[in-house]
Amino acid sequence: MRENETSRIRTVTEPAAQARLRPWTIIVRQVLAFALETALLFAVAYWAIAAFPEHRTVAAVVALTVSVVLWGLLLAPRAKYRLPWPALPLVAGGAFLAGAGALMVSGLALVAVLMAAAAVVNLIWDLAAGYPAVASAPRPAGRRSAKR
Repeated sequence: MRENETSRIRTVTEPAAQARLRPWTIIVRQVLAFALETALLFAVAYWAIAAFPEHRTVAAVVALTVSVVLWGLLLAPRAKYRLPWPALPLVAGGAFLAGAGALMVSGLALVAVLMAAAAVVNLIWDLAAGYPAVASAPRPAGRRSAKR
């Protein structure tokens, strides 16, 4: 019975120990996520400018505003209506792949392929890790948190 307890404890604490041994993977995942989010904003703006050349500024501002508001409401670490875990990386990966598609349509094929490859790597890494690259901060709970 004692051996069973220690093996169970070892199994539970082993991933945490591995994460402490490899902090560089967390940094790489966060840098990749930031690069993809920035590339998504570039892709949206570039697509809007290419799609509406007569109204470049207005198209870019409107497209960026819509994408930033949607990202901030659903996918950001402190989003008010953040998607639950299984949907979060899938929707983010879909958004990154849509951005790559927008770049492809706009004529930047090489950049689109690189963004799509990075999006697939990020999606697989998030799903394999079991948590997003940028975790959300815990929300205050309890009686005193209502006063904030």
